[in-house]
Amino acid sequence: MLKVLGILCILAGTVGIGRELCGYLNNHLKQLLECREIFTQADTQREYLRLPYAQLLRRIAKGKSRLFGDILYQIAEEMEKSKEADIGKLWEEAFLSKKGQLLLDKEEQELFVALARSLGLEGNHTKVSEIYFLQLEDEVVQAMEEKKEKQKLYGTISVLSGLFLVILLL
Repeated sequence: MLKVLGILCILAGTVGIGRELCGYLNNHLKQLLECREIFTQADTQREYLRLPYAQLLRRIAKGKSRLFGDILYQIAEEMEKSKEADIGKLWEEAFLSKKGQLLLDKEEQELFVALARSLGLEGNHTKVSEIYFLQLEDEVVQAMEEKKEKQKLYGTISVLSGLFLVILLL
């Protein structure tokens, strides 16, 4: 009876590790999608509402998760303090301040900083931001494919490693 309980605990632990890794992939994809939504809203609302960038960020932050809402409010506050602030630098600092919570890699963060800079440009910024939006779509598609592939891999490895440990301990 004790062996069966031990076997179940080992299997549950290894399956839990696999699920944790899959959860990481899900959260990474959710963050990418939320960033895409933020910048899409910023692009469309800037065109139609003609609000200053700081007010636009505050408006967008209202419906977002706590993580991105805090980032947007932080950037908006810094922009209101200093009218000559570099938008890209503010985004970089905001990402660094939330480094432990953000699951975005360095390349994705640089893409978002470049996109934020292009949206902050006065005048016609559509061609520049369009290029960054295409790159962002590629990142999202790549993350979806990676999630699909790695979820299967993590599930299989976690079950097989659990079975291996059970056999090893028997």
